[in-house]
Amino acid sequence: MTTTFGEVTRRGDRFDLDFERVYATTVEDVWSAVTEPERLARWMSRYTGDLRLGGRWQGMESGGTVYCSGTVTACDPPRRYVTTWEYAGEGPSAVEVTVAPHPEGAVLSLRHTGLVDVDYGPGWQTYLEQLDGDLPVAPSSVVDPERPEGIAWDERFTALRPRWEPRIAQARGAATRVDAV
Repeated sequence: MTTTFGEVTRRGDRFDLDFERVYATTVEDVWSAVTEPERLARWMSRYTGDLRLGGRWQGMESGGTVYCSGTVTACDPPRRYVTTWEYAGEGPSAVEVTVAPHPEGAVLSLRHTGLVDVDYGPGWQTYLEQLDGDLPVAPSSVVDPERPEGIAWDERFTALRPRWEPRIAQARGAATRVDAV
């Protein structure tokens, strides 16, 4: 059975997603992986623009088309940043990333708030699993033991989507957190 990780919380007619990954590396290494364009491109997407406080950025599809953009609204390197997330056809949402020391190395927390689209659940999990391939995962991180090595992003997303749909539907019908299945 496919393992999902992350939590879903209802917020009115929207929902929030919270993910946590523990890596057997330094806070600085994790920070670099989630803020430097060359490293972001390895596990997520190519980014252009200014990733500093007040800066505007754009996420690029493989063909060079902008798929999302945002403004960095808070930044405290190497611990925390917050950015708006602007995706065509959706209202704005926000992403907060924190990195902190952990007994096994460093813990990455990612919170995406103000969501309406179910695809963010499997999307963020797929991206974070790709980050797991770029950073050494600590033993306490939840992983899917059935995830095929080297699986393509689209294929993994497609496999995760049916597991995420009922979790988000359940959260939309309840005011409580829904933990990983």
